[in-house]
Amino acid sequence: MVWTGQSLFHWHANTLIAPNEKLTEDQKRRVGYFVLHEGRWRLVNEGLPDLLDVSNRTAVPVGDRVELKDGQQILPARGEGGRLVVVQMVKA
Repeated sequence: MVWTGQSLFHWHANTLIAPNEKLTEDQKRRVGYFVLHEGRWRLVNEGLPDLLDVSNRTAVPVGDRVELKDGQQILPARGEGGRLVVVQMVKA
């Protein structure tokens, strides 16, 4: 579940990274955030060089954003430990 302004960190993108006191300064930095803009949810990429919208095979460069849609698949990090995010939109 996300809300506007919610931060995304390295441990959300990679299963091999856990939030704890042993993180490097780089691993502690926010790498993205979610925002509701003009009625559309977006993920803004601040530091995920491999962010990929798998649904349409489009890279999302750092500094860009991707609109979130129901059923969409997003890969925030490639390689070992990289998570696959499946978007589920629920109306409240």
